[in-house]
Amino acid sequence: MSAAVLTRARRRLGRLLIPLCGVLGFAFLYIPIFFLVLFSFNDHIIPSLPFRGFTLQWYRELSYDFVMHDALYNSLFIAFWTTLISTTLGTLAAFPLVRRSYRLKGASQLLVLLPMIIPHFLMGVALLIFFSFVGVPLSRMTIILGHVVFTMPFAIMVVSTRLHGFDRTLELAAADLGANPRRTFFHIVLPIIMPGIAGAALLVFALSMDEFLITYFVSGQKGTITMYIWSLLKDGIAPRVNALASVLLLASFVLLLIGNWLSSRTSAVETRR
Repeated sequence: MSAAVLTRARRRLGRLLIPLCGVLGFAFLYIPIFFLVLFSFNDHIIPSLPFRGFTLQWYRELSYDFVMHDALYNSLFIAFWTTLISTTLGTLAAFPLVRRSYRLKGASQLLVLLPMIIPHFLMGVALLIFFSFVGVPLSRMTIILGHVVFTMPFAIMVVSTRLHGFDRTLELAAADLGANPRRTFFHIVLPIIMPGIAGAALLVFALSMDEFLITYFVSGQKGTITMYIWSLLKDGIAPRVNALASVLLLASFVLLLIGNWLSSRTSAVETRR
């Protein structure tokens, strides 16, 4: 067999393998989610195949599960304040990390991003020890503080990415036209980086809603939706878990659409400019 034939065979095999690997990768990611949503409509207490029948019973049960409602309220309350604090502090911290030059800048950037790679159970234990040492009772406030510690680096990273692509000649032009630093920031800088801030806020909100390990160590008596789901799973996979997970999946999809809309809107504005 000639070298040319072997080369063509390898190329043909490569063209087949790359799409196949992509399809298998997407299947690995999304087939479990498909079955999760499918079993949330299954008319049987045990989620299994074959499909027994269609029902909305498990969704109706969620509507009068007041323990779940309280856990969901706690999660939304914690995620809101975590998003507000982390996004604000992350935006403020991103400016000096991107725009200033100082000694040990690389080390400070590493320290800021370190919570992203620390195992969450270690961070949860460390926060529990710290709160016990300073005498702070475990509550929703300690959960918010714990979530801020691990989500703020993500906010810094997203906003910093936006600042790296910022054209600073716009600020110089505003200064030449007589704008003071405050007006320049609110009328020039902030509107341009706002999509990055919004993206950071969406990411922080999703991370806070999803967090379990840190919450488990610093929650006290206030449970969140992730802890509620974990309590249901201790006795097996309850059908309500599938229904609740499907609702949360829908909410995540809506957040994804909002983020995509913000990104496309920003691209359209920059194209018009």
